[in-house]
Amino acid sequence: MSIHDRPDGVLLTRISGFRKMWPHMMPSRTESTVFVSRRAKIANTLAWLERINAGRQDKFTIFHVTLASAVRMFAQYPELNRFVSGRRYYQRRTIDLSFVVRREMADRSTETIVKMTFDPYSTIETIAEQVSAGVRSTKSAKTSHDEKLADLITSLPRFLIRAIMRSARILDYFGLLPGWYIEKDAMYASAFIANLGSINLDTIFHPMFEWGNASFFVVIGLVKKEPVVNDRDEIEVEQVMDVSFSVDHRITGGFNFGTALGMVHDLIQNPDDLLRRPDNLPDPFESA
Repeated sequence: MSIHDRPDGVLLTRISGFRKMWPHMMPSRTESTVFVSRRAKIANTLAWLERINAGRQDKFTIFHVTLASAVRMFAQYPELNRFVSGRRYYQRRTIDLSFVVRREMADRSTETIVKMTFDPYSTIETIAEQVSAGVRSTKSAKTSHDEKLADLITSLPRFLIRAIMRSARILDYFGLLPGWYIEKDAMYASAFIANLGSINLDTIFHPMFEWGNASFFVVIGLVKKEPVVNDRDEIEVEQVMDVSFSVDHRITGGFNFGTALGMVHDLIQNPDDLLRRPDNLPDPFESA
């Protein structure tokens, strides 16, 4: 481990000077954000889920399909699993996804955030099993690490809260934030995913958080019927789902973003490939 590496990332040195200038020209994630929305036709996906779930006790869902597609994207396009911190580029060591879990589908129910690390060679089956186990564990727990820490910090006077937050930002800038903290904080992740469709809401563009180093914020909308133009230039009604991405544009170029998000779009519409382990994954640290 280099002296300049972080607990969650390896410093990238073999990237162009032009790319290295971007964090100095655009120091924050907020001013570097680009917004992309993709509409997936999911009639085939829903039919696939019905077929694959026949006889299964733990059912695959459209959320599992989206998560598995995201893991596959980061595995096959490791440039998208980078982040900028302290105006330097780092390759994230693991594929980490964070998402919100509602303990009960009731008005007064509490929410918490789950962060999970996924094997780049995962299939949708292993991902669904991991997510289901994590969600069950979270729902049975009265509180989480993030909730405990937030309750502790916000019980302090405001000037101490400001001092703690400022100190943490300084440590993070210099790569000195402890690994045990980064491991638990949901904002230090490859992507933060909000499944608004699960609460019958449509997609929005999620704000980028300056806290943490997540380079992707993804929102999954509800499944709905909309008029679309088919391949014969005819208007027909299709079952669709919108997925929006708020992305830190500094981590890679537009071509790579477009190709990778196109792959996610295709996998959501045709998830068969998610049943198989990927082959010949690229080395994520070749630019280190």
